[in-house]
Amino acid sequence: MKINNRMNTIKEYHFKKIEENKKVLINQGKEIIDLSIGDPDLPVEKSIVQALENALCTKNYNNYPPYDGIIQLKNEIINYYKQVFNVSLVREEVLILIGSKEGISNIIPAVCDFGDTLIMPEPAYPVYETCSRLWGTEPYTIPLKESHGYLPDLSAIPDNIRRKAKLFFINYPNNPTGAIANDYFYKYIVNYCIDNDIVLCNDGAYNEIIMEKRQPLSLLQFDPDKKFIEFGSFSKTYNMTGFRIGYVVGNRNIIDAICKVKSNLDSGQFIPIQLAAVAALKLDRNYVDRVRKVYDKRREIAISILNEKNIKVFSGGGTFYIWCKIPHNYTTDEFCEELLDQNGLIVTPGYCFGNSGYGYFRISLTKSCGEIEKTLKKLKKYE
Repeated sequence: MKINNRMNTIKEYHFKKIEENKKVLINQGKEIIDLSIGDPDLPVEKSIVQALENALCTKNYNNYPPYDGIIQLKNEIINYYKQVFNVSLVREEVLILIGSKEGISNIIPAVCDFGDTLIMPEPAYPVYETCSRLWGTEPYTIPLKESHGYLPDLSAIPDNIRRKAKLFFINYPNNPTGAIANDYFYKYIVNYCIDNDIVLCNDGAYNEIIMEKRQPLSLLQFDPDKKFIEFGSFSKTYNMTGFRIGYVVGNRNIIDAICKVKSNLDSGQFIPIQLAAVAALKLDRNYVDRVRKVYDKRREIAISILNEKNIKVFSGGGTFYIWCKIPHNYTTDEFCEELLDQNGLIVTPGYCFGNSGYGYFRISLTKSCGEIEKTLKKLKKYE
């Protein structure tokens, strides 16, 4: 039996391997704490669960949902963008997704032909490059450097890439570095992509996960003509990773094309889950402030202890991740294996986000303050 040659270019999703290895260690009786995967430990708000239960118990929702999502959820997303970002949307500019990961994949065939070039950052969420290769396009990675605030240096993109690129993925607030984009950067990259006829796409899964005193930003605030798109997710802000619900907003022609792909690959998300997302967006803004405070406290504790251990960190103030430098005299694997063997701590090696991640590791702040403090204090002091 022959398998598609493209499979030779696809790496297994690293977090699947982490999960499998974790199960083996637990079965061996090893006590571990997993700070690798970005899966929030906070509970789902009761009103969200209640909305799901009510939908399951009071109506017959076993039929297919609308391919583009229910009107109630579209309306709440429209209200959310107006309230938080002062961006006006209409329903045709909103598409409901089975998690934003689905949209990241589906935008590629919607915009690109086989062999087209995609620009994407590195280190980055690995799904961008994987999906590019799955759809037969050519990923061009632009390194993100701490000296540049982990923002892409657009002047470093070669002219031949700039001229032929069809799609440009960005992700701010950024996974894995925690970097946050500012107004100047958004204006700069919007103009760059307009001038070069490139579709710009921001993966805004962490838009709300920023330091409490900062104002969240959306790409669409700097794209008044709505030439581009932004993905959104309920997974991180509302602790709904398992619900698999997200959306894409922005340019209606691009959204129509994504919906055309989507309607041939899936039949939309279960309506009760969409109604749970409606309940999430109806929560008072104080809820989001409380979530930010939780991660602010965890970030503060983790950075303080890591500094004591002479582990250099980049504190961008976004997401619930901390991007850390591997200490001197260690390879990435040696250090991560030592953390596991000596402290029962699982972290994500930086190279899981691309080759420029060698020499780094990522910590996820998805355990309680007490667990984070107890675990990190076990680490030895490095030179």
